[in-house]
Order: sequence, then C-alpha cells, then structure tokens
Amino acid sequence: MFAKKVIPAAVIALSLALGAGLSAQADDKKPTPKVSASATVHETKDARQAASQASKDARAAAAAAKVAALAKYKLDLANYQVSVAARALAVAPINATYKTAVAAANTAYANALKASTATGDARKAANTAARTAFKAAVAAATATRDAAIKALPALPPRPKNPNGKD
Repeated sequence: MFAKKVIPAAVIALSLALGAGLSAQADDKKPTPKVSASATVHETKDARQAASQASKDARAAAAAAKVAALAKYKLDLANYQVSVAARALAVAPINATYKTAVAAANTAYANALKASTATGDARKAANTAARTAFKAAVAAATATRDAAIKALPALPPRPKNPNGKD
C-alpha cells in the first residue's frame, strides 16, 4: 500500500520540479546551443572515417610509388644487362687476340728450348734468353690487351633494388 501512495507522489513532485526547470529555461533571453550526444558521435565517426580514408590513400600512394620504383629498377637492370653483354662481346675478340699472342710466345719458347743444341753454360744462357723473350712477349700482349679494354666505355653502375634484394 505504501508503494501505491509513494510512487504517484514522487511522480507528481518530479514533474513539478522538471516543469519549473523548463519554464526557467524558457525565460532566458539567450538561447543556449545544445550539443547532443548523437551529433558528437556523428562528428567523431566522420573524423575517424576521414583519418581512415587518408591512411588508405597514403598506403595506396606508397604502394604505387613502390610499384613505380620496381618498374624503374627492372628497366634499369635490363639496360645494365644489355651494357654488360655488349661489353662482353667487345672484350671477347681482345681476349682471343691476347690468348693467341701468348700461345705464339709459348710455342716460340718451346721451340727455342728444343732447338738449343749447346751444352753447359751456353745452354743455360740460351734458355734464359728464350725465357726472357717469352716474358717480354707475354708482357707486350698483356699491355696491349689492357689498353684495348681500358679504351672501351665503362660499365654503368649496377642499379639498386628498391626492395633491398640484389
């Protein structure tokens, strides 16, 4: 029975108190802007979505830059490999000429040793002279080969892989 009396009395007292508060607000000359919780949540949600979109855009730009860098690396690497192959083709006849000259000097040295009929110190002198001639011929062939290779255009530096793997 107590609940039947107290609850209606509490409801009436609460409505009078709230009604008085509402009328007090209505008398104010300046309306105060109300910030609703739903507007704040909506603005926060928009800010999060904008930040998320900006993050997605940044990741997409980074991925596009990475793809572009990798494409540039592949092109540079192909050009480098063409340069290496062209240099190898240019060096091949130079090395062939060098090997021919060294083989001829070696044959001349072997023939000089076979042809020597002297004995003792004369044979030693003939062998030393043949060895000196062989060394001079090899040195001349080496100098010619090195000068010819040095006259070729230099190789470009090998491109660096943007992924760090070479």
